[in-house]
Amino acid sequence: MELWMRSATLQIGPRRYSLDALDFSFEVPFTDSEELTQAKIEIRNLSESTRSAISKGDKVIINAGYEDDVGAIFVGQAGEPAHKEDKVDWITTIIATSALDEWLTSEVNKTYNKNIKAGAIVPDLLNLFGVEVGQMQLVNDVTYPRGKVCKGKLKDILTEITTSDCKSRFLIKNGQVVINDPNNGDNRGYILSAATGLLKVDDEAVTTQPTTPQTTKDTEDQKEDKSNVIKLEALMNYHIGPGDVVTVKSKKRNGRFLVKQGVYKGSRTGDWKIIITEARPL
Repeated sequence: MELWMRSATLQIGPRRYSLDALDFSFEVPFTDSEELTQAKIEIRNLSESTRSAISKGDKVIINAGYEDDVGAIFVGQAGEPAHKEDKVDWITTIIATSALDEWLTSEVNKTYNKNIKAGAIVPDLLNLFGVEVGQMQLVNDVTYPRGKVCKGKLKDILTEITTSDCKSRFLIKNGQVVINDPNNGDNRGYILSAATGLLKVDDEAVTTQPTTPQTTKDTEDQKEDKSNVIKLEALMNYHIGPGDVVTVKSKKRNGRFLVKQGVYKGSRTGDWKIIITEARPL
């Protein structure tokens, strides 16, 4: 089947399917925060035995791209699948959460000695979780003079230490933990232009809740910041995700932007793109 060079695989539990063998579509949102996201997957005409074999908690991996350049855009676990008969078709819908069960349910009860640094606690807690660490760079490696008691949900404790205490970004990105400076991004030289897949740039500012400014200068700065926030669409690019830096080259915009949130959308014959709903200037 001609898929215009688009290529994707969908893994549910131990079963793995390619886009040319299975008709599926996906919407995978992402955000530059510790919040978990949920992907929506729709599959047409699975056999009855395959439908019945899909279970809540199954590992879900979506890889997407073009021919030989394919990479992960989602790693998580399935919710309860829904199967609906639509005339001659069966449509299976899966809502999957971007974290494995170990992250959602793991508990910890550890006490650390006086004057321990966060930079020693965080790797130790991550080892308990057993997740792969993509980057570990705390903005403020704080010291706990009285020690630190870590008791409760592992995800809550790690989030508190990294984001609240150490003022760092905490992401679970395609099955990897990323901890770094929220004011900076991962700059790998991505360029978005008409020649490299840029489809549209929308200069409309992201709507924010009104605040009471302290000074007139603050108001002007805030307005300028909002006016520079952009939305854009590009061809599917798994290389780009939350916390990444992209260089945008278009008729209206030329500059470096930090990707804050967006969504990957793909199907056999419809959308095959990344929609960045918020990118902030650097």
